[in-house]
Amino acid sequence: MKQIKNNIPLSDETDFSEDEFRLILNARSQRITVTRIDVLSILKANHNPLTISEIHENLKNRKTDLATVYRIIKLFTELGIVNEIDFKDEFKRYELVYDRHHHHHIVCRKCKKVENVETCILEDLEKLLGKKGYTEITHSLEFFGVCSECRH
Repeated sequence: MKQIKNNIPLSDETDFSEDEFRLILNARSQRITVTRIDVLSILKANHNPLTISEIHENLKNRKTDLATVYRIIKLFTELGIVNEIDFKDEFKRYELVYDRHHHHHIVCRKCKKVENVETCILEDLEKLLGKKGYTEITHSLEFFGVCSECRH
């Protein structure tokens, strides 16, 4: 793991290259810009959801303003490229959808550490709702607790 600003852990492993990000944007008839590719790369490299400020702080192009990052994230969320996650604090967080299987998160109420919860018991419930005629079913479930480091 390598570290970048604000001690946000980033993995050295990336499955998507810039070309693959271009294909994702092209498939949705979206303009391909350096900033859009950079935002996707930042989200890809991180295994935990990021706030818009964290994304902005890690952009290579320091001339990009925060409003541009907001617009990009809003677009990516509408296109289903990015998930919005609300941990019931003052910030919404975002993560890339494409390279990840469905998962949830647990957040420490004291130190705010976020960990992925790789198991989802709600998939069977979604299938049941589908049988009732519902389509485009999604759900959001986040857990909150006190981590082992903060408990001591």
